[in-house]
Amino acid sequence: MSSIVTTGSSLKSTNIPAALLESALFLDSAEKGRNGANPGLAPKNSISINISSDDGTVNISASLPAEVSLGAGGVLVYNAKDYLGGVFAAFTPGGDVTATSRMDAFVQVAQMLSMAEKLVQPAEDQPNFVQVEASSETGAITITATLPYNAAILAAGTVEITTLDYL
Repeated sequence: MSSIVTTGSSLKSTNIPAALLESALFLDSAEKGRNGANPGLAPKNSISINISSDDGTVNISASLPAEVSLGAGGVLVYNAKDYLGGVFAAFTPGGDVTATSRMDAFVQVAQMLSMAEKLVQPAEDQPNFVQVEASSETGAITITATLPYNAAILAAGTVEITTLDYL
């Protein structure tokens, strides 16, 4: 089990795979809101989320513009650029999620899940459902994820997608 504390943040999930899907949907919703509010501007579409009932996975693909800077000791620091602005990028940090924008929250949770996968022992049993790559050459942070899920049809006929905590 991979727990995450999101108390006080914009997220509600209690495990990292669920928090990744939630933060991806939160960012996707912000892109759609920004695009709808600004029909005269080029649309922003840096994230894609697809649910496959055939193989029981949620597939997330994102390429976010990045800012690269030098941190303490000359360490490279990558942050997702705020490409949405204002209320569309706003994120309330809390618990384990310290990011202050939807873009950075998505990147932070993806990195947390990628790191948690690498902690699985023995090494040959480590899943590799999440990949996070940052490039100063392309100026982008690329995230791909394939998360297993369960679907349930609730009493009102709505569908609930729940990512599996595979760690």
